[in-house]
Amino acid sequence: MYWKQCPIKAMPYTIKPGDTLYKIALEYNTTPQQLLFLNPAINPNNLMVGQIICVPKKPTKPSCTKGFYYTIEQGDSLYSIATKYGLSVNELLPFNPGIDPTNLYIGQIICIPKKVKCPNGQFYTVEENDTFLLIAIKFDRSYNALRKANPNLDLDNLQEGQQICIPPSKPSKVCPDDRTYLIKEGDTLSSIAEKFVISATDMLKVNPNMTPSEFVAGRLICLPPEAPV
Repeated sequence: MYWKQCPIKAMPYTIKPGDTLYKIALEYNTTPQQLLFLNPAINPNNLMVGQIICVPKKPTKPSCTKGFYYTIEQGDSLYSIATKYGLSVNELLPFNPGIDPTNLYIGQIICIPKKVKCPNGQFYTVEENDTFLLIAIKFDRSYNALRKANPNLDLDNLQEGQQICIPPSKPSKVCPDDRTYLIKEGDTLSSIAEKFVISATDMLKVNPNMTPSEFVAGRLICLPPEAPV
């Protein structure tokens, strides 16, 4: 028999030779502070072999066939997690039956549903230092096309691990007279227009899916028929 009833989300643990509070915390993916909260009467500097304490139950994974798993970290809330992945709290709850949204704990595993509003497209997980413009260039999509595919996201505050929708590519438009130009390092819409003695407006007309900020090195663009080459 152990000395007290452990809370619902905890279970008894018997101290073994060599155990320390820090070692036990690592094993159960928690912190020494959380262990002390569960066991306020123990002396952390004088654990005894055979002593029984309460430890958090090891997290169990909910079914997640239509999503992916996420492990709760310090400072997480259901709202912050939902915001990170472009969801609402109400969209998370049906995929995580039984969780207490006001009492998440470090190490708990929850299911993040994949947003299904990406018809014929693909999901992409944001990486460190990604921006919406860099992702647009990486997948050769226009900034506006990405914006329309992800209407609920804060485009200026992408977070690593966040999932966004990459819309399907549209058939490439044939450039007038097959006149193209590969943008070089340092080029801008204005400098390219000046180089070919045309207006920036005419340049945008033959590249209708691009914004001025998307004229960056490595992109192949169309040139108007009147541009001297």
